[in-house]
Amino acid sequence: MTKGFITVATGNEQYYKIAQNLLRSYRFTTKEPLPFAVLCEEENEYTKEFDVVKVYPEATRSYLDKLEMFDLLPFDINIFIDADCLVFNDINRLFDIFENADDFCCYGRVLPLDDKTGWFEYDNLNDDLKSQIDYVVGLHGGIYYMRRTEKTKKVLDDAKTFSKNYADYKFKGKFQTPGDEPVVALSMAVNKCKPITHDLSSIICWWEHENLFKLDITNNYAYCKPLNTVTDIIHWGTRFTKSIPYLKEVSVLELKLQGADLKTVNKSNKYYNKLLFKQNINQFETRVINKIKRTFK
Repeated sequence: MTKGFITVATGNEQYYKIAQNLLRSYRFTTKEPLPFAVLCEEENEYTKEFDVVKVYPEATRSYLDKLEMFDLLPFDINIFIDADCLVFNDINRLFDIFENADDFCCYGRVLPLDDKTGWFEYDNLNDDLKSQIDYVVGLHGGIYYMRRTEKTKKVLDDAKTFSKNYADYKFKGKFQTPGDEPVVALSMAVNKCKPITHDLSSIICWWEHENLFKLDITNNYAYCKPLNTVTDIIHWGTRFTKSIPYLKEVSVLELKLQGADLKTVNKSNKYYNKLLFKQNINQFETRVINKIKRTFK
């Protein structure tokens, strides 16, 4: 059976660039890279580096593009990774981790029906849906494991159906626009697919522990200080792909791929360290000024 990784890049150039960064980080940190595909709106200079390129017939440039993946799945067994991730260590082990999982799976939690912390609440569902589910799902949408089967198709099709009346379900989450995680969580519950326990050594979200990481992509190292955990993937979130720490790791990665010497790499690191130091000083000064203003109100 064929297997490989996929990501999605639609919309403006930024999304294609971060998808390319994801691909490069995977190949750089993995001893025996597997095929990596991109599902996209168009072929361009960024997509040509991927092993497989699949073009959406009609891209929405939104989370809905994730729900349209099934017809474009290039492998028998696919692992989707959000484009706004960077890989810091060999992640081929993910196929072993999910080997005994359901046809559609991800990291997350299986929760009781009275739980209030998942992506949806049982009490907000209509009677028909209530009769179909036995648990509530909480999940991390940075990684989806998908076998190319009818069950996977059903999960994604049902998720699309739920997305059409998104507001009716009172989904959780502070998305600027509707997100894929809530509708996928509900669809997984309806289709009896369970997530597996979140393995922090596989993926950690940057925005949950902003600037509290020690990163060195050249040595396959990403350490989250609050969690005291080394992880393989950092899920940055799109807005943080413009942050100094992200740009620093990408810069070093590009230099290493170009065959730059240690002196050049260290020069890049020093440049971004100075930027980060200046940013931290400015943020500290802003907090002090705001505190003084509140004191004298």
